[in-house]
Amino acid sequence: MVSHFIQRSTQLRTLATVSLGAMLFFTAACSPQNSDVAAPPAEETTAAEPATESESAVDDEAVVAIAMTAEGRAFFLDGAGDSNPDIVVQQGDTVALTLCVTGGTHDWVVDEFDAATEVISAGGDCSTVEFVADQAGEFDYYCSVGNHRAEGMAGRFIVE
Repeated sequence: MVSHFIQRSTQLRTLATVSLGAMLFFTAACSPQNSDVAAPPAEETTAAEPATESESAVDDEAVVAIAMTAEGRAFFLDGAGDSNPDIVVQQGDTVALTLCVTGGTHDWVVDEFDAATEVISAGGDCSTVEFVADQAGEFDYYCSVGNHRAEGMAGRFIVE
């Protein structure tokens, strides 16, 4: 009876060891570190940096790309920690602003340029609006959803 117990215990240990080895093998084989697929390059954004005159002279179709996220009652430039930052562009710039929502439901609006993204919710969706900053001055950008603007979800869009 004792020998049967020892034999059964040895079989269970062997089975557990083989199972653990198989799990480790499959985990390592399916790990993203072993993937031969290269990650796509990160997009460059030129949020608060205006286009230079040489860029405009070389390519009349140059676009100032701005990436923003919205969460809670604030906008953020991707990679920057300040909420509702000033956005500065040059008069005549074509602006392509992409808004991605990481919390809540939001949009991005500047009335004077008739510029507005779609209203989107968190979950990976983004919306892009493209417009020409054809008049100089300081303008408000804001979220038009509910009372978000009144709760401080707004900033300054500056055209120099």
